[in-house]
Amino acid sequence: MSSEPLYPAYLPTRPDGYAPTLDVPYFEADEPGTRADPLKQTLLKAGASLTNITPRIGTEIRGVQLSQLPSAGLDEVALLAAERGVLVFRDQDFADVGFQKQQDIVQYYGPLHKHPTMGYPAGTGPEFHVVYADETAGNLRTLLGPHTTYDLWHVDQTFTPNVPSTTFFWVLEIPESGGGDTAFTSLTAAYEALSPAFRQLLGGLSLYHTSASVGEVARVGMERALKEAVSTTHPLVIKHPVTGKPSLFVNPTIARKIEGFLPEESDHLLKFLHDHIKSLDFSCRVKWEKGTVVVWDQRAAAHSAVPDFKDGERRHVVRIIPYGIKPEPAFPGQFSASG
Repeated sequence: MSSEPLYPAYLPTRPDGYAPTLDVPYFEADEPGTRADPLKQTLLKAGASLTNITPRIGTEIRGVQLSQLPSAGLDEVALLAAERGVLVFRDQDFADVGFQKQQDIVQYYGPLHKHPTMGYPAGTGPEFHVVYADETAGNLRTLLGPHTTYDLWHVDQTFTPNVPSTTFFWVLEIPESGGGDTAFTSLTAAYEALSPAFRQLLGGLSLYHTSASVGEVARVGMERALKEAVSTTHPLVIKHPVTGKPSLFVNPTIARKIEGFLPEESDHLLKFLHDHIKSLDFSCRVKWEKGTVVVWDQRAAAHSAVPDFKDGERRHVVRIIPYGIKPEPAFPGQFSASG
């Protein structure tokens, strides 16, 4: 590739090296979506034009700048993200407003996650997660090695008591030949698609989450990932803190063991659930364009990169993750942390 990156200031660096994963203690968290106007009058007043991507997940928004929204508008973004799973804001100036304003806007939704291994722009910190591919850095296929397919469905960083909430992901550069989309699936619609009897079974279960994820093992090796692992347990079916709806809180790369089950039992049920959330019935694929910012609620949607672009082409996106509350069971009488 002969061209220079369009945003060299956002190239990933890690001058401090890989840091240990932080075992963030439980804290009381705010949920801005709970105080939002249900009619979203501030967002609409700002000129937003909303088009659903599918009936069950995803809304594309034009005509409003995230960088110019007042607090009431940011609250309404959180509510809409909780309701629709993922929001795709087009024609944004977000990539050009600078590190500090980007961080300030996302921090409105909660304390920011500091990634222990991913690179971040020089002069910032690990709150910025740079996802970068080119002929030198490689891409997800390079990271994971030879496979027939490369879907990596997950929810980010769920191994601490509090979990990610209203997450921002914005594009700086897209592959020249196309591809490199991001796929999202509705965890609320996935739960609703199950039979009442099956839902009753799941409502009493809990999942063990660990930072020794597929991605981290690939980055730092199995030995270090296990040695520094941070873990916690969450209900398998959670009550969404904003909408109140049950959400199937599975996480194929991070939550891989059902508490109280024997390994074969856990693997069997989780394989079904992991296959289930990939259904086209409640998923969508987001095509990146210049000026796109994706905002999604990680309690309502899982996501996966689609590394289908040509080897050597540049794909440059940045993510910042705020923490929300500790997940609560959708059916408290059924949930048991010990299995």
